[in-house]
Amino acid sequence: MVAIPFPDAKMGSLVSVQEVYEPEFTLPSKKQMIIDTSTPAGGPNSFTTAGSSTSSSTPTTVTSTESDQWEEDLCQAEDQPAIQRCPFVQEFHEAQAHHPILASTGCTRDFCQAGRAVHTDEPRVGENRALELVEKEAEGFLRELHQEGFFDNDEAFVSRLDSVLTEIRSGARDGVVRESDKRGAVGGNWYQTPAELEFGIRRSWRNARKCIMRSHSDELKLCDLRSIVSSAEMASELVRNMCEAFNSGNVLPTVFVFPPRPIDSRGPMIWNHQMLEFAGYEMDDGTILGDPNSTGLTKAIIDLGWTPPTPRSRWDLLPLVIMADGDVPAMIEIPPELSRLVEIRHPRYSAEFEKLDLKWVTVPALTRLGFDIGGVQYTAAPFVGWFMDAEIGVRDLADTFRYNVLPDIAQALGLIDTTVEGIEGLDDLPDYERLSVLSRSQQELNYAVHWSYQQAKVSMSDTLTASTKWCRYDDDFKAKNGYRLPADPYWLAPPQGSIVPVWHRGGAPNYQPKPLICRHVQDPLKAWERQKVNIATDAKLFHYVDIQSPDRPLLPGKSSSSYCVVPSPQNHDDSHGELPTGRTTLGTVCVSQNQISPAKPPTCLDRQSSSSLSVAVFFCSAGTFAEKVAVKLTDRLRDLAQGSMNLSMCPAIQPLDQLQASKIPPGSIVLLVVSSTGQGEVPANGSRFIAMCDREAGKRLTSPQRSFRYAIYGNGDSRYAATYNGAAHIVDQRLRQIGGLTLAGGLHQGDTAVASTALQALNSWWTKLRPAIQDLASDSPKLRRANSDNDFGKGPKIRTLDCMTEAISWHQERSKRLCTDYHDARVANVNPSYRENYQGTYSVTVDIGARRYKDMGCIQVLPINSPAKVRRALRALGVSGSALLHLDLPGTNEPLNSAFLTEYIDLESPFANLDWLQSLGTNSINDDKFTILPCLDVLEHLHSLGHLPADNTLTTTILLALPPLHPRTYSIASSLSYPATTSPRTTVRKPNNQLTILTKPLPTGRFSHTFLSTSVPRPPLRYRLLPSPPAEKLLTIPPTTPLIIIATGAGFAPVQCYLQRRIAASHSSQTPDPNNNNNQSIFLFLGLKPADIPLFSPILNEAAATPDLLSQLCIIPSNTDGMRVFDRLLEEGTREKMHDIIVRKRGWVFVCTGIDAARGTRGVFETLLEGDGAVEEMEREGRWVEEVY
Repeated sequence: MVAIPFPDAKMGSLVSVQEVYEPEFTLPSKKQMIIDTSTPAGGPNSFTTAGSSTSSSTPTTVTSTESDQWEEDLCQAEDQPAIQRCPFVQEFHEAQAHHPILASTGCTRDFCQAGRAVHTDEPRVGENRALELVEKEAEGFLRELHQEGFFDNDEAFVSRLDSVLTEIRSGARDGVVRESDKRGAVGGNWYQTPAELEFGIRRSWRNARKCIMRSHSDELKLCDLRSIVSSAEMASELVRNMCEAFNSGNVLPTVFVFPPRPIDSRGPMIWNHQMLEFAGYEMDDGTILGDPNSTGLTKAIIDLGWTPPTPRSRWDLLPLVIMADGDVPAMIEIPPELSRLVEIRHPRYSAEFEKLDLKWVTVPALTRLGFDIGGVQYTAAPFVGWFMDAEIGVRDLADTFRYNVLPDIAQALGLIDTTVEGIEGLDDLPDYERLSVLSRSQQELNYAVHWSYQQAKVSMSDTLTASTKWCRYDDDFKAKNGYRLPADPYWLAPPQGSIVPVWHRGGAPNYQPKPLICRHVQDPLKAWERQKVNIATDAKLFHYVDIQSPDRPLLPGKSSSSYCVVPSPQNHDDSHGELPTGRTTLGTVCVSQNQISPAKPPTCLDRQSSSSLSVAVFFCSAGTFAEKVAVKLTDRLRDLAQGSMNLSMCPAIQPLDQLQASKIPPGSIVLLVVSSTGQGEVPANGSRFIAMCDREAGKRLTSPQRSFRYAIYGNGDSRYAATYNGAAHIVDQRLRQIGGLTLAGGLHQGDTAVASTALQALNSWWTKLRPAIQDLASDSPKLRRANSDNDFGKGPKIRTLDCMTEAISWHQERSKRLCTDYHDARVANVNPSYRENYQGTYSVTVDIGARRYKDMGCIQVLPINSPAKVRRALRALGVSGSALLHLDLPGTNEPLNSAFLTEYIDLESPFANLDWLQSLGTNSINDDKFTILPCLDVLEHLHSLGHLPADNTLTTTILLALPPLHPRTYSIASSLSYPATTSPRTTVRKPNNQLTILTKPLPTGRFSHTFLSTSVPRPPLRYRLLPSPPAEKLLTIPPTTPLIIIATGAGFAPVQCYLQRRIAASHSSQTPDPNNNNNQSIFLFLGLKPADIPLFSPILNEAAATPDLLSQLCIIPSNTDGMRVFDRLLEEGTREKMHDIIVRKRGWVFVCTGIDAARGTRGVFETLLEGDGAVEEMEREGRWVEEVY
């Protein structure tokens, strides 16, 4: 628990508030206020008062007399005001100011229901409400919209309020009010615009005190289906739009809103608890086949007319049954797009879990909850999101009253020792041991669930991530608003207990604001039973909706009767994000003599001295991955700053919204880690920064140049090409607009499909980022002093970077390196021939001319631009290729324009900066796409508009703004000594000036895609040879020492080189020699894609046919069962053999894989060698060689 300091009246010191008060209770305001006191004498968690005794849910007025006594009793302050002593009083006041109408939580002072899953007297939809209550809720909702800047001014708000109240009163009529069971004026409905409704559903989710995923509430999408009034159309439209929200597994959180409930009516309803729900059949012997939670629903749907599949199983999906208001039910089967199930498998217990045959649906789609927004009751508003692993692994599959699979898992995994006398099963174990077995089974099941959903590429959150996100979201909310969000600890406390952060938060303010999500007052099955009594006996009791109906195909897309409202940025006050000069502590509460208010967020770009360069790190993410990368980046930067007198680190990372766009000091460095959400959108904790940048962009022409530097790590997933790093591109564009200059190439596009851990992601970025920061921090000519009297840097002089000078300096260094280190080469062959969407590995033969390479080394290739593309660029710029590019620096080896565009520039990447666009003197080219389009396309587009060619000075500026071309490094996959044919009679050898590399094709790969796809035969490139210290160690392995090799994918390259070298050595000896030192045994384990096996088969077959070379060859193709190549090392027989090779024969191990596989291989060998630190010991002895790509 975090202690909140406040001044002790007598001691004058800081003491912990937890020593005096219980945590997180709340107090009523001294002012009169509307509170829903449905229970007597409200206790701390219900925001009710000590003197109230009513059990009605009618809003009640609370007087100051009642709350004064509470404050005196609890704070016991004689010489100071109570509000000064007790921060929780102020927290209540803040919450009450924002939520004047609070619904019941069901608790009272004398009767607390905190231990119940569902409280009595909780709010419901589906009931008549008094006119005055509906008016107050509508007014409260509109005022909340006004507070969030929804209306342009007070006049617009008042006009909208008058219109709404008039609509409510015109629709009101006499009826029975449920709270009092008496007749009176019942409030009518009012039409909410799509934007108002979208705000309402998002705010309802944020107020959902039982949900831990509320940090995503601003991403919630509205699918407005309020125009649909028949059961059959409701069913078909829901299924069709649900397919779109599922989004092939990349789930888009969406609410499908049907018409609101009219007065004196049940409103539209859905029978199913969830849209995807398993049947539960009551068998003759009293057992349940399927889900026991749905037995009643299953029986009702069968009675309605559904025929279950034959044979029945425990994984049969129920059809969806929907009732429009006043209509009979409609039944629709779940289409194939949604009915596929995720098979639960375990990477370490594959066979065991396959026998268990566990499955679950892909997404949760709650269908019996309604939305109560501004007095309007939406009784049918299905809500789709994604699962948290514990929902399935700890509850749905594991609960004894659900599928109860833990005993089966314990049996399958051998956790119960039935060889002990008297132990036949789980129930025979002592309770302490039974608990241990169940806990282990639950742990493995939960792990299997999350792993299986990852393999199926279906969105899922893990408990630890969800808990961390909620804690951060709630803390941020309190820091901004002065009070916490409502929370029901029964629902938020994770089943894993104290290892999850939210468990330690203790009690939370359990209040219920409106708008809200709640249940219907009626059960839909019972409502139908009552309704069908009044239906004629010969009438049709339900509609069956055919999902294959040709006139309404159920394909993802928009219907004519519905539309989706996409979130739009709101205008927020950004004063909270100002970067002051002093430093504060994140999450503290400032206590003054008069009030308690949230502390302003700490600054990250403060105290910048004239002799140091400040670096600040921000993140933007709907999850936790970006924050993890930011934390690791900060650790490395802090180490870097300790070794530099010219570099200063900001104290902590912060969300992007805390960066004040108008106050970024010139000369500072801003580093950002940005994830995308939804369809490539900026997450909620970065949307305010985008709005700030948009406002600042209009002021830039009249403001001085800021010249701060920035670099972005885009956390994207290339498997979703249409939205890949969409948010990072948006942030990159906005930073350019407000005067930012790129550092280390600006945007680095990470790919979680390749780098799945935060460390992997950071490593790929850090190799470019670190030298760039070190260059800026050094006292080089790249830095100049800024004037001290500019608008941004009052006070000390601050160093800023001249972008042009840096670009020239970079190209000067490139020119020297191209002249001294790089040489000409050509691609001689690509096997297989290049083709689009190829999933395997390419074997590329490179002709390096007269130079010779060394075995087990590397080659660094520069995939230069083709002559055709260079000619296009020269034509667009209007320059001659034979003219020199004048860099105007002493000692510069100035290149020709054609050479510059060929070898220095990446014509396939976006511009490094677009500041020069303003110099073209037109406003018609401010196209956002310029930040993501290849620079060659931008040049040709500007040329077609007549904006190019430009004058010589501007042309040079444009050339220097082009993105630099970076080399790619590959392991050499061939041996100099390997002949073209291995027949002992031939002496013909492959030319020594040709080498082979292996490359994995990537969708946007500069070499593997763009360069290799050229139609030019034998395309040229530049290269230099480099050593590979890890792989070269294999050349020193002692004779006859056995070698274990584990490799995956393109990591086979050094293995192929080594095998060729060994084959050549074997053929060089015509007569077998039993004393030959080359009789080294190799145990080869390969993880390959199926497409790679034909490519590598020739060398593997040749190695297998070579005497005394391969003792064991094991190939694991890519598979859906999760079997990894290193798992084979632990199989019976292989495990003992590997242990003997390493321990007794002192064998070596060579690992050439990606980082995850390398880590997994280490873990397997630690297990195999039965001791922690065994691999480290082999490394110290030089017997463990690792090359990670």
